[in-house]
Amino acid sequence: MPKRTIDLPGVYKFSFSQFKKYVSFIIGVAATYFVLAIVPQVYFYLRAPQDPTTESQFFSFMLTLIQLFLALGFTKVMLLLIDDKPVEIVDMVNNFRIFLSYFVGSFLFGMAVLIGIFLLIIPGIYIGLRLQFYQYYIIEEGDNSFTALKKSFDATENLALELFLFGLTVFLINLGGMLLFGIGILVTYPITTMATAAIYKSLESEETTIPENTYRLE
Repeated sequence: MPKRTIDLPGVYKFSFSQFKKYVSFIIGVAATYFVLAIVPQVYFYLRAPQDPTTESQFFSFMLTLIQLFLALGFTKVMLLLIDDKPVEIVDMVNNFRIFLSYFVGSFLFGMAVLIGIFLLIIPGIYIGLRLQFYQYYIIEEGDNSFTALKKSFDATENLALELFLFGLTVFLINLGGMLLFGIGILVTYPITTMATAAIYKSLESEETTIPENTYRLE
């Protein structure tokens, strides 16, 4: 396979263009996600007892389920928007059929990364970079968790360094969004999520530059 590169300015230029096109809807979806999924978890974490009880552990697990479910919906919405497909707020919550695969996939992904981190950190980062697109295969192709993880690993061959640099920009952009009174994350998180979706959509392309022409502005 020829060496592929990720055009960072190009992928962000495209995702920012899509963000501007659907700005009011995206901010509404992002606000819904953070208010219903992230804020309750942060509040619970700050108020949780030092000695966890059965009740607090159960409540924490339910909050995690809600966060994962809404994260799946948010990713699906961003994936639809980069292709200008019809999308509604209900697309955030109509994913029960694929949620089990996503939940199992998230668990396996987390365990694989954790094991890699125990092996001197770098293997964990490498595994995370290679497997990170599993959720998109579950959303678009209805794959089970094992198949989705394998497809992500196969599709990202020879792209670990490029994906690491992209991941670094994602971290820095979202960090900047959080530092802007926390409100900026409503802009930066959707943009970086759409950029990630554009990279996923380009993985199967034979073009040597990612994103492929479909997700590139003239």
